[in-house]
Amino acid sequence: MDEISAFFAANGISFATGALILLVSTLVIALLGRFIFGKQSALSYSVSSAIAIIFLYAVTVVLITFGANFSNWIAPLPFATFTKEKMQLFSFQGAHYAVVCSEILSMIILAFLVNIVDGWLSKAKNFFTWLFLRCATVVLAYLGHLLIVYLFNTFLPEGLVTYAPTVLLAILIMMLLTGSLKLIIGLIISTVNPIIGGLYTFFFATAIGKKLSRAVLTTGILAGIVWLLQYFGITSISIVAAALAAYIPFILILIALWYLVNRIL
Repeated sequence: MDEISAFFAANGISFATGALILLVSTLVIALLGRFIFGKQSALSYSVSSAIAIIFLYAVTVVLITFGANFSNWIAPLPFATFTKEKMQLFSFQGAHYAVVCSEILSMIILAFLVNIVDGWLSKAKNFFTWLFLRCATVVLAYLGHLLIVYLFNTFLPEGLVTYAPTVLLAILIMMLLTGSLKLIIGLIISTVNPIIGGLYTFFFATAIGKKLSRAVLTTGILAGIVWLLQYFGITSISIVAAALAAYIPFILILIALWYLVNRIL
């Protein structure tokens, strides 16, 4: 009890602020997507994927707090660095552009895999079946992410490993923005330039393209949340046994929010 009291005395306000930012920001974005774009919009799917990834981080923190040791497994997680005592959030400010691009591309890959696996697994009506399938989605997506990162680091030359994420991210964003021109300007420009029409069709009409677009949107949401946390002075999450008294209730509330976004919004 003394350790728990000490933890809350030292971290209670910052943890409460961080939890509130996470939960409220995701709920507000989901509500905006529901009322502006309708039920099951791309924004709602992206928020659901963002919650799934936040859930992955929260469970990872809890497992480490319980004493689990899998540093090699969690090292590739984007936007965070884990030590024995804390999870350090990635800081975009002052970071080298190649590192920023690498983190963003890694998160896009993880979000894309979450979207892919989530589409494979059925949407069960029973809550416990739904929760099991969502947990399976997170696990399978992260295993796929680990495999991609391993192949990327193993088979690409060292120089390419450093700068390939920058190039790939630039190409992806350029293609996505070019395809979006049809949404902004209309049919005429895609008729004049069929490349724009083709990119629009890929990103907004095909199944893979939709999931890739949602992954980019999910990454933007998560990057915004990380920036917001750091704006309020929250740069790390404590990983100590006493923190379980706060983290486990947070995970339960997060699951309830996840279910709400999936079922209602």
